[in-house]
Amino acid sequence: MKRLLPLFLFALLINSCKTSESPVPLQISGANLQDYHIISIAFDAKGTAWLGTLSQGLIRHSGTSIAVFDSTNSILNKAAIWDIEVDKKGNVWLGTDALIKYDGSKFTRYESGLYNLPRNAVRSLAIDGADNVWFSAGASRQGGLVKYDGSRFTAFTPENSKLPGNLIAGIAIDQKNTVWVALNDGVTATSIVRISDGKWDIFGAKELGFNPYYYGNIVIDKNNDLLASINYGLSSTIVPGRPQIFRFNGQSTQVINLPDENKKSYMTQQVFADRDNRIWAAFWDDKEYGVFRNGKWELKDLEESGGIFAINQSPSGEIWLGAGKGVYILK
Repeated sequence: MKRLLPLFLFALLINSCKTSESPVPLQISGANLQDYHIISIAFDAKGTAWLGTLSQGLIRHSGTSIAVFDSTNSILNKAAIWDIEVDKKGNVWLGTDALIKYDGSKFTRYESGLYNLPRNAVRSLAIDGADNVWFSAGASRQGGLVKYDGSRFTAFTPENSKLPGNLIAGIAIDQKNTVWVALNDGVTATSIVRISDGKWDIFGAKELGFNPYYYGNIVIDKNNDLLASINYGLSSTIVPGRPQIFRFNGQSTQVINLPDENKKSYMTQQVFADRDNRIWAAFWDDKEYGVFRNGKWELKDLEESGGIFAINQSPSGEIWLGAGKGVYILK
């Protein structure tokens, strides 16, 4: 029995942390990505765009060439890549059916078994100034938030921390290296958590001044304030005038009103703040996205885009919109 135990542990290690050496991506001629459903976007220091798809793998878009890693040439499964972040070393981290790292030559899959992670599926992730990877590993009444420092995973749940719920909608890191987490533990059972130097602050309806229905995503703007979208996709009623986007600085809340919102019902999908502090929002509507600048909204449409599901800004300043039918680059 003593001789079998090391073999068992070795097998567990192999199954829990799988790698694939030197995967060869599929090269795409031209720049046509209309057959790909893009739901996440990130950029590395060289300006290369990394695009996550709904079920078609990871796309590397360098501007001059496009390549795809998928289930045919890598350890990636046919699973949605919900979030992407790039660390200081250039490692590309994926939030998908597990936490996955691509270091430029191989993929590494971090399965839940060996590391005692609450679950495999990762919906949101963020990387702080020390290259710690913070990611969601929760569902309804299960799991929560995990921090990976490169050698150790630390899981935070309602049972062992001040985390008020399990289901994480978004994670953002501000300029002071503070970790912000949005939680959805049910319709109107939402909260925001701020983690700074080991101190946890919880913000709910009382602190925000209203009760957010269900969080979409959160980002940090140029003023170091939290910007959040509210998703009404689970609502059985269509009601105009409900808050869609708000800004929070830890003390006060500012709801960002949309045009004619008292007459029109918006379905906000995503929110993003660019380096000029303009607010970009994606809607499930005839006007698919809007830009808020100088106190006014400009609502616009993309013909036959299939909807907008991701927004990010390249190092050169271009705005990239991930859509149901490819990617749109606004220069």
